[in-house]
Amino acid sequence: MRLSLLVSLSIAFGLLSPAAYSEQDMQLAYYEGQTYVSSTSPEQASPEQADNLWNRIRSGLKLEQLDSTLTQSHIDWYAKRPEYVMRMLDRSRLYLFHIVEEVEKRGMPMEIALLPMVESAYNPQAYSRSHAAGIWQFIPSTGKNYGLQQNWWYDGRRDVTAATQAALDYLQKLYIDFGSWELALAAYNCGEGCVSRAIQKNAARGKPTDYLSLSLPPETRHYVPKLMAVRQLVLDPQSFGVELNDIPNEPYFTQVSLNTGAMDVRSAARLAGVSVEEFLSLNPAFPRKLIKAGSDVSVLVPVSNADVFQANIEKGEWDSWKPVTAKRGMTAADIAEQFSTTPERIAEHNHLHLRNGRLVKDQVILAPINNSAENEVETASWQEAVADAREASLASARYHVVQRGETLGSIARKLHVSSASLKRLNRLKSSRLRVGQRLAIMPAATGNYTNRTASSGKTRTGSTARYTVRSGDTLFSIANRFNVSVSELKAWNKLRGSNVQAGRQLTIKRS
Repeated sequence: MRLSLLVSLSIAFGLLSPAAYSEQDMQLAYYEGQTYVSSTSPEQASPEQADNLWNRIRSGLKLEQLDSTLTQSHIDWYAKRPEYVMRMLDRSRLYLFHIVEEVEKRGMPMEIALLPMVESAYNPQAYSRSHAAGIWQFIPSTGKNYGLQQNWWYDGRRDVTAATQAALDYLQKLYIDFGSWELALAAYNCGEGCVSRAIQKNAARGKPTDYLSLSLPPETRHYVPKLMAVRQLVLDPQSFGVELNDIPNEPYFTQVSLNTGAMDVRSAARLAGVSVEEFLSLNPAFPRKLIKAGSDVSVLVPVSNADVFQANIEKGEWDSWKPVTAKRGMTAADIAEQFSTTPERIAEHNHLHLRNGRLVKDQVILAPINNSAENEVETASWQEAVADAREASLASARYHVVQRGETLGSIARKLHVSSASLKRLNRLKSSRLRVGQRLAIMPAATGNYTNRTASSGKTRTGSTARYTVRSGDTLFSIANRFNVSVSELKAWNKLRGSNVQAGRQLTIKRS
């Protein structure tokens, strides 16, 4: 076996022992770019096994069972919850073939294909208190490090194929770093630094540095045993009181490129001939439920529906969603009527509350434009749509109800206020919150401005402020600072676009 330069350096610096490397079942031959190439080809399934994906998974299981009482405790936990197990297995049917293919291509142990059962129970909408998302549970920073884009329209951490690629890249990098799949899995859970410090601590004391010997956080100590319990579930499902229904050993979905205008997921599901629920399960990466399509955007559809989906797209029988500007006094219902849709669909993509759906003049709204209506409205930019949608979500958040996993800091960041102001406004003695707690929200009005008040003897009903735009300011950040809307800023200062130059003075009307 020829070791790569990276592996050789790892051995030289003591990060990877030659013995540990040579004993690994994966037997990596060399590392080229982002692809690990195995020196051994995957085991060939027998004809009677070839039609069942579970048999293919079983034949690729390589890790040794851990000698830990924690494994049995997790086996018992799953065995007592057959309904939960069946829901998890049912969700996995959509994704398993793709992940098995990718794991097998890289010569990795097939236990890795079962890891999303530990991470997310194969729930594509899973979101943790540490802000990890998707079936592989990437936190934002690690996702970005492995090429997963995250913006207003798309979250690559939830993209099934992109996140799988990133997760396998990361796990293989960790395997090279630590020389053991158990340690690589531990680092995937708590981070490289966490595992490295534990190894260094044991090494300094002359203690073993294998997974079971390290002092790791409780969640990480349970992490690999939990995967071993899932492995046992696949090997012997009857002992868990469940039945593994056969999964065809063939692709469930395929990718279809979208070179169209923005399409909402309901239209996409209709064109693909699948339910909205199934389409969202395959395409959970669009948080606005709007696919802002372009030359590099693709969606997943069942293989059996791909031709129909492609044909329906080519016919063009669907509405393209675009940003438009609302007129004074319009409501979500007015927009819906103008564009032959429902207020609910308008609200879904625009952070609107239907009970209070009145819009501000020039507010940017996403609407389904068809060929007959396109010339009757004033279009806006996608950047303006993002700014106005953020503003609408903040404007409606005068009070915030604490959700599970939220902290004072995460709420403050979400609403663009300081943690200190939240504590002061709500008379909190500490930063601890409880689920369901109602917090008052009041964005602070601060900045480089001077008041110019009326000097007549009449009763003062308001004031005007002049604000000098600083480098890095946006209309959205200025509007948020003074608790006004972007549309009002544009109207007061006769602005057409969303860009504003540093040094310009803006008029701010205060009530």
